[in-house]
Amino acid sequence: MSKFITFSSILKKVVIAITGLSLFLFLIVHLAGNITIFTGNPPGQDFNAYAHFLESFGILFTVAELGLLAFFLIHITSALYTNYQNYKSRNNRYAVSNFAGGNSKKTYASTSMVITGIVVMAFLIWHVLQFRFGAYYETIYPGVNGGEPVRDLYRLITEEFSNIWVVIGYTVSLLLLSLHLGHGFWSSFQSLGIYGKNFTRITYSISYLLGTIISVGFLIIPIYIFFIN
Repeated sequence: MSKFITFSSILKKVVIAITGLSLFLFLIVHLAGNITIFTGNPPGQDFNAYAHFLESFGILFTVAELGLLAFFLIHITSALYTNYQNYKSRNNRYAVSNFAGGNSKKTYASTSMVITGIVVMAFLIWHVLQFRFGAYYETIYPGVNGGEPVRDLYRLITEEFSNIWVVIGYTVSLLLLSLHLGHGFWSSFQSLGIYGKNFTRITYSISYLLGTIISVGFLIIPIYIFFIN
């Protein structure tokens, strides 16, 4: 029985790690697409063309969205359940190897993963409701979709990010996302059993840098939109 419990615990950590790294990669791809907000003439053309390109995949795009949602739900539910079990057994919240910073990597980010994860979950729900299911506007560009109307997502983004409270909400959420990504990235390799003194040192060193780059990359968008309007 104890062997099964141990195996189950390891399996949950592996699931959390794999889904977490997959979501991390998605954020990189998503950020790369969002950079088109800063290009195009007139403003918004490249971004709306990019959004239309994704939506043109139809059912495949919907399947991809549902798959992404499934990964996120598996990640958050597995993490919450594992944390609950660890809390009951008074074990450490996150299983990582001791290294640097003294004898451990215990930081505010590592001890607040559940809190930052819940905040990020709430933020993502808000974000999806804002833009995936937000107001629908249309616009026409001669070189996009054969001159037929496409969704003007850029207009919606401009409207939303003209509100200072929305920008503040995004700022707080993305700063917490930075902490979550910073600890989650390097500790995922620990949970997968991929570690070693040099490897851990490298992944730990770049984890918070990557988390900061991704979060700041997304944060630049609402700040930019707010100040140009």
